[in-house]
Amino acid sequence: MSNKLDALGLAVMKTLVHFGAAENILVDGKPHLGTDRLIPLLRNFRQHLESLGVTIRFGTKVNDLVVEDATVVGVEVSDSREKSEHNSQKLRYDAVVLAVGHSARDVYQMLLSHNMDLVPKDFAVGLRIEHPQELINSIQYSSLAAEVHNGRGKVPVADYKVVKYLMGEDGDTSFDSGATSRSCYSFCMCPGGQVVLTSTNPSEICINGMSFSRRSSRWANAALVITVSSKDFKALNCDGPLAGVEFQREFERKAAMMGGGNFVVPVQTVTDFMENKLSVTSPPPSSYRLGVKTANLHELFPLHITEALQRSISMFDEELPGFISKDALLHGVETSCLKKCKRIILNVFLIDKNQFPHRNSS
Repeated sequence: MSNKLDALGLAVMKTLVHFGAAENILVDGKPHLGTDRLIPLLRNFRQHLESLGVTIRFGTKVNDLVVEDATVVGVEVSDSREKSEHNSQKLRYDAVVLAVGHSARDVYQMLLSHNMDLVPKDFAVGLRIEHPQELINSIQYSSLAAEVHNGRGKVPVADYKVVKYLMGEDGDTSFDSGATSRSCYSFCMCPGGQVVLTSTNPSEICINGMSFSRRSSRWANAALVITVSSKDFKALNCDGPLAGVEFQREFERKAAMMGGGNFVVPVQTVTDFMENKLSVTSPPPSSYRLGVKTANLHELFPLHITEALQRSISMFDEELPGFISKDALLHGVETSCLKKCKRIILNVFLIDKNQFPHRNSS
């Protein structure tokens, strides 16, 4: 959760507390809910909406907008469990809000068929690194690390936030296909957490991280990502409004192949990644529950992205001595940092009868 609260952010926090979140999120510098506490909170939220007359339809897929005389009058939906869309149903409404998130690729394609103006934007891709939580505690707290006690002690579980700006030099081939500079940063750092799957298609692997409320897991994980731009998309022959999506898919499919299928994730120790060699011994334990397979992650990204990751990890180790460790494990692949379209910054569309299409974004 964000630690930057304006009036709107505070209102959101108070709403979360009203529906069951702990009150300390209103004052903590780094407020944290925990996935386990989020589940009953969302249940309370849903029950409140239903008491107001809202109908919530699970297992329902939006196939298309219903457009009559250049006016949006509703949506066409079907049962998401059925492969065929022949038994679709048209639902008519005064206004349609599409809050699709950053990964509803079928909805992006559908909007393009209605001439919605989508423009690719820069985002970031990379790997998720996982350390033993005790190691991060030791790096951050030194002698006080013994006071953590798996999130139950006097000292909270340690986290970190790192960012480096990489400037390409003349003749530096590691930046050939992109801009002359890139940023590498940690994203969604999860102390006492676990690596989780976000993909639903077994031929594509994308991962993320999460923490339960106590943050008592043995591991700490974070995404380490490198900024990419339209120049990178074009280098892989990805063009058009959804070039960023195709760019993502390229690496998600590679990761799935390297893992061998069934959502198994390719991994490599940080020390072996830095030396560009395949691990010959079993990898250290991972919190990822669907299985991991040792691979050479240098085969995943183009050279300029891989080298940028290597350079950044070296600099992170200078800031956090011990960050490069044989017990640290890199997981592939993380591709969902930031959005992929400039015109869907909030990924929320408001489409009403008076104007089609209208984008409600900021």
